Amino acid sequence: MKSIIILALALTFTTRSSLKAQTGVPDTLAYLQTIVQNKAQYIGQPFSKLVDSLQIQIKLFFPFAELHHNRTKETSTGFSFFFTATADDLYLSYPMLEVVWQTPGDADQSEQLRKQYRNMGWNTVIANHYSARVIADIYISK
Repeated sequence: MKSIIILALALTFTTRSSLKAQTGVPDTLAYLQTIVQNKAQYIGQPFSKLVDSLQIQIKLFFPFAELHHNRTKETSTGFSFFFTATADDLYLSYPMLEVVWQTPGDADQSEQLRKQYRNMGWNTVIANHYSARVIADIYISK
């Protein structure tokens, strides 16, 4: 009986903490627009500075390799704040914050991480992968 009560309390605390982290931003698009308006404070800085200042949690990421002559270079990454469980729900991942990198990263490594952690979403391993990358630009993908 004690274990059931402890489990219920832990679940309640976890749920409340999770909800509290997301309730600070009632309108995701409006919040992301303020980040883009203030992007000057992040450009030239490591991605970790942006992540540390976010009032909402990144749930998914999408690496983009947009150099036509070299698809192994990740030139930008889209960050979503809604976890989509299925491909049918992918439209729910918008709006996304797209970050252009000062120096392109390894697209193959990022794609491997995306596939490996697809069902888990954003986590420490992925955060560490991006944390030191330097931001060149930020905009919203709708």
